[in-house]
Amino acid sequence: MSETMRNWSRTTWKGIAYALFRLHSEYSVPTGLGLCLSHLCNIRCVYCMRHSFQPKAGPMTLERVKTLLRKMPYVSTVCVMGLCEPFMNPETPAIVKWMKSQGYFISLTTDGMVSLTGEKLDCLRSVDDFVISIDTDDPETFNYLRGGAKLPIVMENLKRVVEMKRSLGLGKNDNPPFHINAVITSLNFHQIPGLIKMLEPYADDLTYLMVDPVSRPDYQSFEEPLAIKHDEDFEAKISELRKIAGQSKLPVVGLDYMLTPSYNWRDCPLEWLNIWVEPNGDVYKCYDYRYVIGNVFKENPLIIHNNKKSRDFRKKLLTSNPPLEQCRCCNFARTGWQINGVYLTKSREFSRGEPTGVYEATKRVFLSLLKRLS
Repeated sequence: MSETMRNWSRTTWKGIAYALFRLHSEYSVPTGLGLCLSHLCNIRCVYCMRHSFQPKAGPMTLERVKTLLRKMPYVSTVCVMGLCEPFMNPETPAIVKWMKSQGYFISLTTDGMVSLTGEKLDCLRSVDDFVISIDTDDPETFNYLRGGAKLPIVMENLKRVVEMKRSLGLGKNDNPPFHINAVITSLNFHQIPGLIKMLEPYADDLTYLMVDPVSRPDYQSFEEPLAIKHDEDFEAKISELRKIAGQSKLPVVGLDYMLTPSYNWRDCPLEWLNIWVEPNGDVYKCYDYRYVIGNVFKENPLIIHNNKKSRDFRKKLLTSNPPLEQCRCCNFARTGWQINGVYLTKSREFSRGEPTGVYEATKRVFLSLLKRLS
């Protein structure tokens, strides 16, 4: 398929998918693929779901990825993610480069503990949204939360990416544009100012720092609860943190809506516009890795995404009783994430600051098609 035809096809699928999403149809077309390339991880974060769920080994080779994506002409964005470290798969650089050659928008998240040199560093030029996870500036807290990770090693990898881009004369929005994701717990909530200060020297290189709170109820099962509680201490500290962030050159995302109630599940793009695949091909729902609805190596992915179990999941999102308990603490169901989050509006062609109606979505599809054909 020529590049022009491929782009035309994907644009058409995006329009169909977005219209179904805005209609809140029980049927949907996933234009985004969440792909876990390995069942392995080199650290053991204390807040990670790997403590209760271990991904099954699977053959996510370059050839398997090619076969999978050929079955999915409606996919235009691939997010390399999951309960793993993607660079534990030796074929990840080749997979990333091949996907880019096929015109996919690629997101990739790493824990920063694999040395970003050679082909691993080189392949990042093909990544459109690169993320390194750094939770705190305190080495001891970092080592505990990230399950053995070493802050100096992670920062050295961050510097390698920065130096690579600077040597090529690239700006912050050139590939790979990258941001820092910080999982915020009760242990590092008060360390956010130090994290901002540590990253400020790279304010011209990073797109933003995202602070992502651990607020799900299942995290309270630890002896020392990691979930942040919305109490008087939180209210006093969050105001101070917002002032500090506002004075920083580094954009900080998440403090303006941290711990606000989740409610808008009916507009969740994760469900209508994405499909999530484990290394062995299992398709699961959002971040409940036990909620398996099929296997892409055994069935048609689009049929899996629209089987009865999947449609019932979407129906429940349209009610006041969402299908998963974690929906009630999900950032994607918080107004700030959906409206103010730069990551959605930057990475999705048919995303906007506010949800659009079917008429507006259809108009944008036709305008995009005309632009591509002209």
